[in-house]
Amino acid sequence: MNEKEYQLKIQELQQHIELLQKTNLDLVSHNLLLSQQINAYYDVRRRIEMLKELVIRHKELMRHADLRDDAELMALIETKLEEELPHENPDFGLKELAEYIGTTQTRLIDLFRRSPIHKTVDDYLDYLRLLRSMYYIQSKPAWGIAACAQQAGFTVIRTFNRKFQDALGMTPHEFRQLIDTGRKNIKD
Repeated sequence: MNEKEYQLKIQELQQHIELLQKTNLDLVSHNLLLSQQINAYYDVRRRIEMLKELVIRHKELMRHADLRDDAELMALIETKLEEELPHENPDFGLKELAEYIGTTQTRLIDLFRRSPIHKTVDDYLDYLRLLRSMYYIQSKPAWGIAACAQQAGFTVIRTFNRKFQDALGMTPHEFRQLIDTGRKNIKD
């Protein structure tokens, strides 16, 4: 092998080394992205497990609570709202709930004032609307975040975003990204 062939071979090997280094950097970058996605996926799973635990605890409390008038009224409210979803109407509030359940506004105010979780009817309705918006964000990927919020009963997207962030510790957009990441990981 002469000097010229030797130099060409060295140049070819250096180019190959550069290509391998670039490929290595790409793989490291891809690995970091996958690691972040896995962490996000497990974070969502942890949050879901926490929510499941809260639901189970809530059901246990309801099952073992003495069924005085307050408990019966709350059970009636929960059952009727879950079945018919009137709270998706943004104008549905204290007055409408009282009429819907067949009680007085004062009775509802007193009921929620004594509640350990939701201190007002508006807090309770916002909670239900947030749950419903989470359902729409997850089940309607073609819908925008604003459409999901409006369908769930929120009229002001800024208020929705703030309440969502306060409740879940992430924005609705971040929640959708986590859901999408989970779907992609399941497909792969």
